[in-house]
Amino acid sequence: MNGQSDIIIRTFRPADLDQVLELFVSGLMEFAGDAEREVRSYVDNSLKDDLADIPGNYLSHPRSNFWVAESNGLVVGIVGIQPRELEEEAELRRMSVSSSIRRQGLGRRLLETTDDFCREQSYLRIRLSSVHILQPALAMYRRFGYTTVTEESYGALTVHHLVKQLGA
Repeated sequence: MNGQSDIIIRTFRPADLDQVLELFVSGLMEFAGDAEREVRSYVDNSLKDDLADIPGNYLSHPRSNFWVAESNGLVVGIVGIQPRELEEEAELRRMSVSSSIRRQGLGRRLLETTDDFCREQSYLRIRLSSVHILQPALAMYRRFGYTTVTEESYGALTVHHLVKQLGA
């Protein structure tokens, strides 16, 4: 990759599906380590849940969206936003950046995209969940203003629930 200049962030298109799913799976399994069983279970459930119908779960509601970061025809990043039960809260979901482009600012750009969208949609808070094996992602979220509000065990995994208050 020759930097960020050739990367565009755009709304998901059905033709992206195979690459989106591949990035989601590889992005998690790469960090699974001793928690491979739990991570595989989570991945399998996700593939049957919201990722089975991205247009229906992310693009059919005006206050949700699913973005891909594309470089030279390849999907190198993904992230989604969905509304939560409380009208003022959104949930950030399925964030992943290709290992070939990590630590080059794409995660920050995806988070800026979700922040801008959430402000436009009048959300006051963004929530997300991540796991302890994704320490680089947790560190990025914290640098970007997210704070851990609770933690819980999921087998060999510790799930961190984070929230970010959006300013004007």
